[in-house]
Amino acid sequence: MKNKGKQSILIFTDCYIYGGSEKLMAFLLKNEILNRDFKLLYSYRKHREYEIGLKNEGLFDRENNFPLTLLSNNTLFYKINCLKISKYLKGVIKVPFFLLSKFKIYFLWNLVRFILLLRRNKPDIIHVNNGGYPAASSCSVIVLANYLTIKAKVVYQVNNQALDRKSYFEKIYDKFIDRHVNCFINASIRAKQRLVEARNFNPNKIFLVNNCAPLPAIKNNREEILTELNIPLDSFLIVQVAFLSERKGQKYLIDALCNLFRNGLLSTKKVYCAFVGNGEQEDYLRDYINELGLASNVFILGYKNNSEDYIAASDLFLLPSIKDEDMPLVLLSALGYGKPIVATDFAGISQVLNANVNGVLIPNDMLTFVDNLSNEIFRLYSNKDLRTSLGINAKGTYVNYNPESYGLKLKQIYDQLHDS
Repeated sequence: MKNKGKQSILIFTDCYIYGGSEKLMAFLLKNEILNRDFKLLYSYRKHREYEIGLKNEGLFDRENNFPLTLLSNNTLFYKINCLKISKYLKGVIKVPFFLLSKFKIYFLWNLVRFILLLRRNKPDIIHVNNGGYPAASSCSVIVLANYLTIKAKVVYQVNNQALDRKSYFEKIYDKFIDRHVNCFINASIRAKQRLVEARNFNPNKIFLVNNCAPLPAIKNNREEILTELNIPLDSFLIVQVAFLSERKGQKYLIDALCNLFRNGLLSTKKVYCAFVGNGEQEDYLRDYINELGLASNVFILGYKNNSEDYIAASDLFLLPSIKDEDMPLVLLSALGYGKPIVATDFAGISQVLNANVNGVLIPNDMLTFVDNLSNEIFRLYSNKDLRTSLGINAKGTYVNYNPESYGLKLKQIYDQLHDS
């Protein structure tokens, strides 16, 4: 039943892990402006990893949550990729599940589940949150379910760069999505361009909305973090908060630090690096750190509920991503905590950072990436005044990425759809 007096917004999201785009939906659900004016319903693909994230956000027991048992290989394949077995055996294990998906068994099951959900709740607007495009196939299936049932207005948020089409079928499906989605949301100009270039979506239907990152109160201060890491209190601490995957570039940061240590430009008694996060490359990166003899200086800490404490405790925040990125929330958090930042110059990152003003940008060129990363780490390590200046400017930039601005922009979009 609809809630009289308020439009109902059904937010649907599907991710194999609880990542940045999922945190963005958590910020949406907690936004005072949106909760005041709308009834926010929340649906997601039910699985253990995701619900742990919801519990950490305090959103697991929301009254208007509608978890769905949907069929997807995303989380399963992620778990298989994390297994310590050969890649060939991993491939063999995936085959039967791949075939189930290929023969549209998953598609039909998910379509029925969405039809039942929409008929039961009859939202005025459906806000689909997708990590990229096409990314989670369920995000497009709910658009089809809506077309077959209640025909609510649809907002489709794409949080990463769209991929090129792989088949003629995708071209047909894209035309359907473009026709039956009222508007798309991207965080960056480049992400919008990719939806147009790769998928031929109508650019007039694509709205830019900056991501946001609330700044939680710090639970553990810098001294407590350094004590936890068992390093001197006058240490120079480099931090990255991200999933441990190839696209996040942890290996290249490790290589850069190795070069600096071996060339005597950084002291192993002074400089340390902490990776906060887990992921499919965790074991590989641990072995690589040990192989290079850096275990006393480079730490993999795993997932942390208080990841913002490590950002706030850092002397330098690094984000050496190499692909599949847009406007990471941890980048915005580093702005808010006034940290000097070194990040890769592509996607929405270069929309957030103004080179040598509120951060430092590294060209996304793999031939020179490690050398450039080494040079910028050393330059900032050696220049405290520059770090201070970058940090002050970073904090000043954060006003463009706070929850209030995000909520107001979404409200404008929802209101516009309602009036159209």
